[in-house]
Amino acid sequence: MKEASAAAVPERTFERLTLNQRLQHAVLMVSFTTLVVTGMPVRYAESGWAAWLTALMGGAEGRALLHRVAAVVLMLLAVYHVGYLVGTRRGRYELRQLIPWFPDAWDAIHHLLYYLGRRPHPPRFGRFSYIEKFEYLAVVWGTFCMGVTGLVLWFEVEAMRYLPKWAVDVCRVIHSYEALLAALAIAVWHLYCVHFRPDVFPMSRIWLDGRISEAEMKLHHPREYEEILRREAAATAAEEPDLGAVPQPAGKETGS
Repeated sequence: MKEASAAAVPERTFERLTLNQRLQHAVLMVSFTTLVVTGMPVRYAESGWAAWLTALMGGAEGRALLHRVAAVVLMLLAVYHVGYLVGTRRGRYELRQLIPWFPDAWDAIHHLLYYLGRRPHPPRFGRFSYIEKFEYLAVVWGTFCMGVTGLVLWFEVEAMRYLPKWAVDVCRVIHSYEALLAALAIAVWHLYCVHFRPDVFPMSRIWLDGRISEAEMKLHHPREYEEILRREAAATAAEEPDLGAVPQPAGKETGS
């Protein structure tokens, strides 16, 4: 009976993403997907599927309109995200945790040695692993790069007043290849690391409910998990009365 009751106890979960962060992720996901779907037909304009997809979006004008609307949404999200990082307590905490530091380089070396069989255990990560930090910085760089080059191509005539033609052509090449790189990174890297890993397949629910299981915390973020337990233990100790400080009745020993 004890084993049955213990098995019925739900596993503890921890907050990984707040509602604000999940909404930001949703806007990023929708705008990025729209940009890929509306942008790839331009890169592969001679393909049959590109013509079919463009027609499905209402022709070249409809495709261009959708692409620009999604671009504006992404740029507004980027501005909001910067404000969130510097203007909220949670955002500043996340930013501090996301900044790469020297221990991340050692973690990367340790991880490589683990995969080569030279270490018995993988590195113990905190809130974010070096992989997650790199992926976040890749999103930041990609958004900035695509935003700048996209604006040049959007307002090409105006840009030509200040830039030589070769600079505009370079922006076109960068925009095209950066878009392809970003699409492949999301399709191959991000989806596997987040959803297709054996321990969470077919999908992690963190992006939906913001919760991570205790088992995942122990496996992927053990340092953060231990820090949470230490804080909880300290908070519990602070709330408990100090029985040793309670005056004892005269003539009686403590604990009698």
